[in-house]
Amino acid sequence: MITCLLLLVTACGGQATGNTTGGTAGTGASQGADAGNAQTAEPGKEQTQPLQEATRKISTVKGEVEIPVHPQRVVALYYHHQLLALGLKPVGANLTWWGGSPYLTEQEQGIVDVGGPPSLEAVSALKPDLIIMNDNNSEDYEQWSKIAPAVLIPYDPQRNVYEDAKLVADIIGKSDIADTLLATFEEKSAVARASMEGVVKPGAKAAIIRIEGKGGQFGAFGANYGRGGWPIYEGLKLQMVPKIKEEMEKQGKGLLQELSFELLPEYVGDADYIFVSDEGESLETIKDNPLWNSLPAVKNGQVIELEKASYFYFDPISIEGQLDSIANKLLEVH
Repeated sequence: MITCLLLLVTACGGQATGNTTGGTAGTGASQGADAGNAQTAEPGKEQTQPLQEATRKISTVKGEVEIPVHPQRVVALYYHHQLLALGLKPVGANLTWWGGSPYLTEQEQGIVDVGGPPSLEAVSALKPDLIIMNDNNSEDYEQWSKIAPAVLIPYDPQRNVYEDAKLVADIIGKSDIADTLLATFEEKSAVARASMEGVVKPGAKAAIIRIEGKGGQFGAFGANYGRGGWPIYEGLKLQMVPKIKEEMEKQGKGLLQELSFELLPEYVGDADYIFVSDEGESLETIKDNPLWNSLPAVKNGQVIELEKASYFYFDPISIEGQLDSIANKLLEVH
């Protein structure tokens, strides 16, 4: 009887295992179904092996990369804005180049600035479990990938901010949140447009320009290049002037640069509103230029200056803030 009791008390430990499935990232990412690997220690013995974090493999432009299913310590050499919109605060980011949006002041608190260009030492000290980057740091990809799994999402001028967010969301396992970002923006856009009814006429045309070359040149922006473009064209539904739209489609770009100032009437002469992005050369630079003062929008007082600090940024949170601000500015010029 004693022997039987001893046998009942003694038990053997078991081991549970899991597997991972892959997705894709870079030019497109998809979340797979994942399970983690775990070990159960034998009773009476200390467990010497730590629990293994669940991982999955994704396909990227740099090949197959094994990443955590639920990354906790992400360093964003780019795309930290999208991470914040998705509810994941990175431990480090290149705030030197990409930080400072007034609409992200609170969210960026506590994120370590790893520098611009980012420092390998600063990133390594944060012990990341995932690094996300774009082409800006592609030359050093091998060095980054030695610190932690690194995913490179190439820049694509045809991809909009919400498509960027979707790629990032698929990598970090938050695809469900990404799907709601655009819907939220569209709801807020409808409210903003309603506030302008009876003041800003439907189908009104707008141009977004930047003064360059000490007033001798200018650039023009589309919907997909910051400077308030997405709120203006996609949110408030102002129409891009035909000449700028035509040239951007021809060149496959969201930005036209170094255009001779003499071409300004051809490009923006039919604009009802002209938005000027102040990036060092403000309206003060051209206020006495006869060519500028001959434009209909200028004569009608429908010119709006956009300070770089608030309108340079192009991410889900910032463009929602820009939306209401630009709607108010439009109402003020009437």
